[in-house]
Amino acid sequence: MLENPLSEASKNKPEPSASHQLKASMNDARLFRNLMASLSSIIEEADFTATLDGIKLRAMDPSHIAMIDFEWARASFDQYQCPSPTRLRLSLSNLLKLLKRSRSDERLEIVYDDASKKLQVTLRNNLVRKFITSTLEPSTDQLPVPKIPFTVRVKLTAASLRDIIDDASTIGDNVRLEVTTDKFVVSASESLNSAIIEIDKASDAVLDFDVKQPAQSTYNLNYLAEMVRAGSGVSEVVSIEFANSAPIKVDFEMINQGRLAYYLADRKEPE
Repeated sequence: MLENPLSEASKNKPEPSASHQLKASMNDARLFRNLMASLSSIIEEADFTATLDGIKLRAMDPSHIAMIDFEWARASFDQYQCPSPTRLRLSLSNLLKLLKRSRSDERLEIVYDDASKKLQVTLRNNLVRKFITSTLEPSTDQLPVPKIPFTVRVKLTAASLRDIIDDASTIGDNVRLEVTTDKFVVSASESLNSAIIEIDKASDAVLDFDVKQPAQSTYNLNYLAEMVRAGSGVSEVVSIEFANSAPIKVDFEMINQGRLAYYLADRKEPE
């Protein structure tokens, strides 16, 4: 039996463009927009690394006092294809412009072509809307995960933490966090006003309370508020970890989907 020579040729013909493309899709375009917004709260440009396992990013803000550690797992996408490790740098503000009118009932499709250095974003519902944006030259920096000996960990609902931080934001620019053996205390002050919010470890808002050693530390409230507002848009549960006068880790739970964690350097309180 003779095989069709055209068919045989098509089998052997290489497809270079396909081997250099990252393709992914998910059924909730708004969720993807919210994820990108959670990154833009800290950084302006994002260096994404795509592998067979999913998309990752680890970056510091321009002032080097805040860091974000993000991962969106392959299983979180409805479809995902990444034949080889790929790095691309995007302007998050520009990407969010394209996603501004995206909705949760729209299907999102992204295709990155390594040859053209272009990212195509497609939104599908009753209409099919396609946007194409240029990428930037990725950085070669590789940041390690911070190794911090945390002594306290409080896991609570993201909505509760957002309310607490929003209340503190009406008072001052810095916020003092303290965890004792039985409660979590948040305080802020200015020349005329002060606020103290206490949460008992038995509160319904607290899901887990682990204290190796009581701790207290002070943080920039503007940064912390941005992190909490952004993260609470994509997760319902958050854990905070810190130690005496040490950076804080704000980790938003994303079970079976990935990771969204922020790190913020502590502020030294005046003597």
